[in-house]
Amino acid sequence: MVISRDKFTSVVFLIELSTQCDLFLRSYDRLNVASEHWRNIDRGVDDGVKFSPLEILAESTICLSAMSSVNRLLFSKATSQSKERSSSLLSLLDDISLKFINSKNVRNSWEHNDERMDKELSQTNGYMSVSHIHVSVKPPKENTCVLKRFDPVDLSINFLSDKIQLKLCFNEIQLIKIKIDEAFTKLNKH
Repeated sequence: MVISRDKFTSVVFLIELSTQCDLFLRSYDRLNVASEHWRNIDRGVDDGVKFSPLEILAESTICLSAMSSVNRLLFSKATSQSKERSSSLLSLLDDISLKFINSKNVRNSWEHNDERMDKELSQTNGYMSVSHIHVSVKPPKENTCVLKRFDPVDLSINFLSDKIQLKLCFNEIQLIKIKIDEAFTKLNKH
């Protein structure tokens, strides 16, 4: 595809933004399958699907990483160049508002887990057990330190006490994809 020089940067960043959205959507679809599987297990139904907690953790990490990349592309404040790029991209996307993707609580907890664990463990001493990956329809037992949790009922990713519902992020990712298509149409007209 031949791209005019004045639009090249915008096109490249829109492509990268679209790729990150696609990564999120792929993992979100897989987590939907995993959620249904774990709900079936809870009802005593063997659906023949295999989706281990580690696989769920991997897909959750991909979702969080993609959301983080989208956030950096659209809301960067690191340098004057990145601020300008973010502003330009947001303008192309009609200044889209992304409340959930822009929320950093779980992503930061997940990525800086050592710091969060230090803080959590220094503030409480009531834990009797630890669960490094909790995947279940049922909540963890009381007094359990749950490091990473995937809730198949509300499709949420949790790290310690932080929680992000993927359905809300999914809605924003779909909106971004629509706005990307509209942005490419705008760029093609000019």
